[in-house]
Amino acid sequence: MPARTPEPERLWSRDFVLLFLLLTCSNCFMAVYYCFEQWLERIAVPPNWRGILLGAMFAAVLAARPFASVLMLKCSKLPAMVLSVLATSGVMLAWMHLPEASPWFAWLALGLRVIQGLFLAVFSSCSVALMVGCFPKGQSAKGFAIFSLTALLPYALMPSAGEILLPLVGSEAGLFALTGLLGLPALWMTILLAPKLRIPEVSTEAVREGKGVRHILACVKSSGLGLAFLALLLSGLTTNTHIFFIKGLCSVTHEDPAQFFYVYTTVMIVIRLAGSARIDGLPRCRVVPVCALLMATGLLGVTWGPSWAYVPSTVLYGASLSLLYPLLASVIYERSAPEARSVNSNIMMLMFDASGILSPLIGGLVLNAGLGYRGVVTAAAVMITACGLSCLADCLLYARRTRAATRTASKP
Repeated sequence: MPARTPEPERLWSRDFVLLFLLLTCSNCFMAVYYCFEQWLERIAVPPNWRGILLGAMFAAVLAARPFASVLMLKCSKLPAMVLSVLATSGVMLAWMHLPEASPWFAWLALGLRVIQGLFLAVFSSCSVALMVGCFPKGQSAKGFAIFSLTALLPYALMPSAGEILLPLVGSEAGLFALTGLLGLPALWMTILLAPKLRIPEVSTEAVREGKGVRHILACVKSSGLGLAFLALLLSGLTTNTHIFFIKGLCSVTHEDPAQFFYVYTTVMIVIRLAGSARIDGLPRCRVVPVCALLMATGLLGVTWGPSWAYVPSTVLYGASLSLLYPLLASVIYERSAPEARSVNSNIMMLMFDASGILSPLIGGLVLNAGLGYRGVVTAAAVMITACGLSCLADCLLYARRTRAATRTASKP
């Protein structure tokens, strides 16, 4: 009898499903802050403090992530994940007990934002390491596309759910506290993932073979992925710019900003769900630059086009973004040494952390230059075009290095 062909590994394994649900719960802790700035304004927090409080959590994540991703390499991640879930839930519950009328309110709120950011860095470093270990061979783009839904779904659903719940809980602080109860299912799913989380990335045997932390960092350094990481940074700058400034743009163009968010997130969810099985077969080096160019076209249509072009341009933007991120992430995943994939994936997240801080600063510089909101979103279109060019340059350099290595190996 002919030997049976082994069945391909399933992406939707038990651990994959548990981690998907865990990340969806944890991202709700972020998405619920859609009303944070309005709450601060309502309780008369000064504008300068509002800006500091908005950025403090992202700054804490950016500062802590590099240390967290390296320190956790040789440790069991279970205690860190459990502590992160408990701490984040505690922060969410604490908002309801802050004295809004106190002169110390802003400082107490700053402390909570920093604490949440620090534990978010630990949580995401651990979960990213577990995530890349769940991808079967040849399904990385599909995996990244599915996992991106853990961020899209909370941001698509939480604002609507929050507006329904706000009259029932009485205030934004009460809404934050209610969201903190999601820590209970998150904790349960963390415990179910314990067998995976207990296994350190750098085992004792690997250390004996010289494959410790220094070896992994050397693999990261020599990976030749600098242009790919730059492309991710530019992609993050683009997406964060439209998040922060689309409402200002719509005040000029007289369009509906809520329609923009609803349409593009719906398009992304549909494409990533319907096309996830085929996404790994797409040629990264050709599709990513094309997607970047189409995203730029969509942004320019939203910014400068007539009113009838607003929704079609938004659809074009969402369709392009739905493919660009998972394909770009899979380039980094597939070209990383197996032992360096976790650290490189955390560097990817670091690029998005940095973009969350830099995009408001870039937008502010454009506004201060007198170019207005149209100038800000046009700058975002330029950045996503540069993202496509960076990816194209990275692919050309990688192909040249591969050919050179092949010629060297073939010489007697």
